[in-house]
Amino acid sequence: MITSIPPTVGAWTGLETPTATRPGAGGVGEAGATGAAEFSGKLTDAVQAVEASQAEADRAIYAVGSGEHDYAQMMISLEEANISLRAMGSVRDKFVEAYQAIWNMPV
Repeated sequence: MITSIPPTVGAWTGLETPTATRPGAGGVGEAGATGAAEFSGKLTDAVQAVEASQAEADRAIYAVGSGEHDYAQMMISLEEANISLRAMGSVRDKFVEAYQAIWNMPV
């Protein structure tokens, strides 16, 4: 049984510090917090874009009903909203797959 890590191994594995074995030790650095904020912002922007395309499709449906738009423009808006919603669903599925793969990793 190994009771200590030689200094040469600790230098390239990061295990030379006593906090390396504790989960969550060390916290998130400034760069990690910025990266998380950027990712969160991009994800929020993507969801808002999908919501906007859905709202535009709804407006196009009402506009056709009132005679303001033609049928072709409504169909284009509906198809754009459909494509954006399906793409968002695919992205969500990939996130769930990645989460499950990480969760099922042996520790």
